[in-house]
Amino acid sequence: MSIYQHILVAVEADDEAPALLARANQLAKQFGASLTVLNVVEPVLTDFSGDVGVVPTSITTDLVEAAQKRLRPLCAAEGLDAGRLRIEVGQITSTILEVARHTTADLIILGHHRVRGLAALFSHTDKGVVSRAPCDVLAVTLKSV
Repeated sequence: MSIYQHILVAVEADDEAPALLARANQLAKQFGASLTVLNVVEPVLTDFSGDVGVVPTSITTDLVEAAQKRLRPLCAAEGLDAGRLRIEVGQITSTILEVARHTTADLIILGHHRVRGLAALFSHTDKGVVSRAPCDVLAVTLKSV
């Protein structure tokens, strides 16, 4: 039996997604593990009606659709079934952890940007996932911001 049975890769719908997805898929094949591809759409809080915290449904729906449009072909290019892709709406760190628990992932793969300056103050996903994950976490270094 392999050390990893189920890998969860958290990807953004950006230019670095293909490389991260390819790395995760390669590791899943090497370990004989199943792979779940997760993208978390974090809704932008707005104030269109005067109520703080109102999130227009259309904006969230548009973000989900854009992520699906970008990531479905990438999954197909890796030979992954469309059912392996999950688009979730929520806070990024807690959603990654929730999906990892729900899918009983034993490895989470994240992209990691080396950040400097003020950007370092706002990038907490890696640290939050690593410190609270129910399993191993692999941070794959991506291009600098």
